[in-house]
Formats: sequence, structure tokens, C-alpha cells
Amino acid sequence: MGMIPPVSLSGGVKTLILIANVPDKIFNASTCGDNCAKWILKLAAEREVTINLRHLMDFGKGEFEIKILNTGQVVHNMKDLIPIAGMYV
Repeated sequence: MGMIPPVSLSGGVKTLILIANVPDKIFNASTCGDNCAKWILKLAAEREVTINLRHLMDFGKGEFEIKILNTGQVVHNMKDLIPIAGMYV
């Protein structure tokens, strides 16, 4: 396939690359689709990651740990995340 120029990468891929390489920043994950959710969780399992979302991202049916900075609450599944996130997106 050869080299892929950065302008050909999706916004989600660019955001994931930044999260992986510059973890001390806050990232606008609203450029990411739901297909990025599993990768965000995987990166967050390795180190603390802070993202901003302007939409309700589907993190899947499994268990996870997400701290919502707006409220300080920690959620472990989509059932717990939806009502809280719905107040802010």
C-alpha cells in the first residue's frame, strides 16, 4: 500500500494517534466514531486519558471504567453512562 499521507487519515485515526503519543493533553474525541471507542478504552487501560465528547459514544456491551469529570462519577457500563452523558451532550 505504501505511505498514507496524513490528509488521507480520518479524524478519528488522527485523534487516536495523538492520544497514544501525547497522553498529557485533553482530546476532542467528537471527531471519533464509535469504531474508535474500543481503541480509546485500550489506550486508557495503559495510562490515564482525558477526552471531550460532544456526542454519546458507544463503548460497547462490556464492562469498563470511565470517570465523568463533569460530575466526578465513575461508570462501568453503557447503562450507567447514558443518563449522565445525556445531560451534557
